[in-house]
Amino acid sequence: MPLRNRLLASLTSALSGLLVVGLLAMTPAPAQAAVADEKPRPGKTYIKREPSAVFKRSSYLCMGYSACKDAGYGNAGYAQVNDKMYWRMYSGHNCTNYAAYRMVRSGMPNERPWSGGGNATYWGTSMASITDGTPRIGAVAWWKANVGPAGSAGHVAYVEQVVSPDEIIISQDSWGGDFSWAVVTRSSGNWPSGFVHFNDKPLTNTEAPVISGIAKVGAALTATPGAWKPSTVAISYQWYADGAALKKATGATLKLNRARLGQKLTVKTTAAQLGYPTRSAVSTPTEAVLPGQLRNTVAPTISGNPKVDSTLQLDTGTWVPDPTLDIQWYADGQAIDGATGSTLALGPDLVSRVITADVTARRPGYDAVTATSAPTAPVAPGTFTIVTAPHLLGTAELNGVLTVDPGVYAPSDADVAVEWLRNGIPVATGADYRITNVDLGSKISARLTLTRPGYTDSTVTTPTTARIKTDPTIDVQTVAKRHRLRVVVKVTALGLDEVTGPVVIRYGGNVQTVELTKGRARVTLVGLTEGVRTLTVRYDGTDAVNRGVYTRQVRIG
Repeated sequence: MPLRNRLLASLTSALSGLLVVGLLAMTPAPAQAAVADEKPRPGKTYIKREPSAVFKRSSYLCMGYSACKDAGYGNAGYAQVNDKMYWRMYSGHNCTNYAAYRMVRSGMPNERPWSGGGNATYWGTSMASITDGTPRIGAVAWWKANVGPAGSAGHVAYVEQVVSPDEIIISQDSWGGDFSWAVVTRSSGNWPSGFVHFNDKPLTNTEAPVISGIAKVGAALTATPGAWKPSTVAISYQWYADGAALKKATGATLKLNRARLGQKLTVKTTAAQLGYPTRSAVSTPTEAVLPGQLRNTVAPTISGNPKVDSTLQLDTGTWVPDPTLDIQWYADGQAIDGATGSTLALGPDLVSRVITADVTARRPGYDAVTATSAPTAPVAPGTFTIVTAPHLLGTAELNGVLTVDPGVYAPSDADVAVEWLRNGIPVATGADYRITNVDLGSKISARLTLTRPGYTDSTVTTPTTARIKTDPTIDVQTVAKRHRLRVVVKVTALGLDEVTGPVVIRYGGNVQTVELTKGRARVTLVGLTEGVRTLTVRYDGTDAVNRGVYTRQVRIG
């Protein structure tokens, strides 16, 4: 789809509504106008001027500063400064002031570059030396008076894009109208009278193309395109031998056959871009082409993972003409004894060493040629694979014994060391672990370390146990009197010298919480009614002691 159609198709129906409104706004009651470089003066009569340019409605991409901005089309800041005169043109909605603003913004001084009238119709004739029929981005599109969409004063616009030699996209403002973007095609009848090239740069070559490679039969030469401004140009190539163009030699590379022997080669690159005249540049000639030699056209390459217990493979590359090949592997530049095949097994002795391989090509009547592969990364130590994670066996309780199931790992011949952890801190080593009173309140796990020559040590930790706790023993003594009850609580636990924490004593509706002191708590409940009720003593436990509850019936006389 042509760019113009793609741009038009991208506009929404809402934007189409804006365009209709914008087009209606282009034809207000005619405004008074004077010569474009003259300010209105009191008492002077001025002609009335219609909009400076009116295109077919379908040509517009947007209309008005806001609508154009919403549609993705800018005005280069003109909306904020359009109250200022550029090149002595009228400010505001005025095609000449907008075009002059774009030229000043491109780097030109705010001084009209010609003398005489400023109306749009004079621009191309006043600057005839830089006006031609070639559209270029950044040029001023110019219409003579009454040509195409222009009125009696002519019209100018800014070339935003050159779609093809016969289609451009412009931004413009209009006396008596509004700011807009539009598509102009040669077939529309609205094609400009010319293009004024004030400050748009021509296509230039800043660096000639360069030929690289050895000029000998069987070799391939490569040409750079050279450097061009703008850098977005399309490049074509033509190769020459002793000044004569070579048929079908139109790529960036040239393979040298026997017909090129003794000849000197050059390349011409031609740059082209819509909106610019084509330009060419020629390289410096090569030396005379030499006789052929054995050539390595695709270098040897090593594939595989450079890691202990892996195997590397060597692709010997591509050679012209076909030779016989010898292989030698190297570690840090030193030949590896017996390593002359297409594969290399990586043992522990090669850890941290860089591997390369030489391929030497031989053929009767040719000099031997050796090509070296790119080096590998340093050979990495092997790494263990944990197939099944280790876990603990046994009961996690006081005086219980824990052991480790090491799980499954590869390689399976690794040495395994076990370290026991209490709350993540090492406390013992060995195959099993007996839980003692110092473990109360803690969580136990085991860390396994796998070692093997040529391998990175690997550690893996089992899941932790639940917190190790002991069960409490609650002893309660009571003394019941009239309307009161004295309660003495003693809490002990296996493995602990002293139990701490609060106890909650409940009798009927009476509840008191008392902190244990040296494992004991005392409380007297008063204001009790006569009768038999349940006495409940609850100990909620700690990190080291489980929860416990004691109940019994107590009578108040």
